[in-house]
Amino acid sequence: MLTGDNGILTQATNASRETDKAGIIEDLKLKILEKQMDGEPIYKDDIKTILNDSGYFTEIPADITLDTELTTTQENGNHTIKVSEIYGGNLTDKPITAGDLSDDEKKELYGKYVTNYECSSNNAIETEAPGKWMIFNIDENNIYLIASDYIKEVPAGKSGINKPTIGSDTSHPRGVDFTNILNDYPNGSADVSEIGKQLNKSYFIDNNFKSTNNNMKSVAYMLDTDVWSGFKGDKAEYAIGGPTLELLFEAYNKAHPNESYPDGKYKAKASSIGYRLSVDGGSNWSYNIQNSADYLNSSDRTFVINSISNAYGMWVASPSAYHTASVMYVAFSGYVNCGGYDNTDNGLRPLVCLKSDVELRKTGDNTYEIIG
Repeated sequence: MLTGDNGILTQATNASRETDKAGIIEDLKLKILEKQMDGEPIYKDDIKTILNDSGYFTEIPADITLDTELTTTQENGNHTIKVSEIYGGNLTDKPITAGDLSDDEKKELYGKYVTNYECSSNNAIETEAPGKWMIFNIDENNIYLIASDYIKEVPAGKSGINKPTIGSDTSHPRGVDFTNILNDYPNGSADVSEIGKQLNKSYFIDNNFKSTNNNMKSVAYMLDTDVWSGFKGDKAEYAIGGPTLELLFEAYNKAHPNESYPDGKYKAKASSIGYRLSVDGGSNWSYNIQNSADYLNSSDRTFVINSISNAYGMWVASPSAYHTASVMYVAFSGYVNCGGYDNTDNGLRPLVCLKSDVELRKTGDNTYEIIG
């Protein structure tokens, strides 16, 4: 009667253990209730913080669900407790804005897909899964998205009539030749949008350079926010035809930091014709990346599409200092170089700047959604 599985002493011990377990659950429920009484929504990270701070458990997984089983320490009885026994609500990730994030948190977001950004020109991006748009850069105020593939249709220039030629090279069917839109931007740098000037800061702001060269006319088209308004949804401040060289390197340095260059390995600097680049933090300058060891990471689709089935590379919205006809691009291999505005093998990946108050919420390991 005293011992064995059904003995009095065993049943008393089990009852005591269950009482201890119930006390832990009740204590954690009260801590959650106190948090909820602050009037703010409660998110997955809030629950994880409460569980961690309680000291009851041996380990809290990096990600939890309602079905996650937690084990209390030996001092707390070695109980197994499901998260759902502690919290019965929905476990959702906290929405994020650009201003909420540390540099490390931003780094983790580069290359993630945003699945529900809506704009009238979305059909120009064929990719559906995992998404049409990727997080390209995050600064102090804004999150930038880039098309996850080269677009299959291009907008007309300022005239509303002239369009770049696309697909004339059958081996690169999304390749874009800017020849047809040069007459839409006869003033070159004077036709560049104010946003475009800010994004090519070294050229326009720092040095006040001016140009009517054909490479600048091509860039003026890529930076014409009116022309690219079809990619500007109601959650965006503006859209353009692609990143500038300065923005490309700013984003890449943050996504792929290099301990040898704490201020950034890749730099861009303008002359009167256009840009040169550096791959050693600004000590030496060239028109392109000369050593393959310095190529951008070709496995990171955010910056490099490692395929030539649609285009050889991505046009970059900055003129090159190499020649008055040369525009910067990123090749499929990660090689950053310049090519003539009339080349037919490089495609366009529009860039979108989201409004500063736009919130994103994680929906999967690689995907986020815009809230509201």
